[in-house]
Amino acid sequence: MANVLGADPNEAGGRRVIFLSGDDAAAKAAVAGLFGAAGFFPIDLGGLVTGGRLQQVGGPLPSHNLVRLPPLR
Repeated sequence: MANVLGADPNEAGGRRVIFLSGDDAAAKAAVAGLFGAAGFFPIDLGGLVTGGRLQQVGGPLPSHNLVRLPPLR
């Protein structure tokens, strides 16, 4: 997965999705801003208990390589 994150986040006309979770709203906003500035499309999964489980190894999200495409016109 590190090779995917190290690659260009712009793919197929969209931006690679990256998930974040945490219990500090200001910290999550800052991290989401950094991810966005790096070209990723950040998705906030909520707090650490719920969001953390979704993105941990063995959870449902780490094995997916998602790209958010722009809306159709």
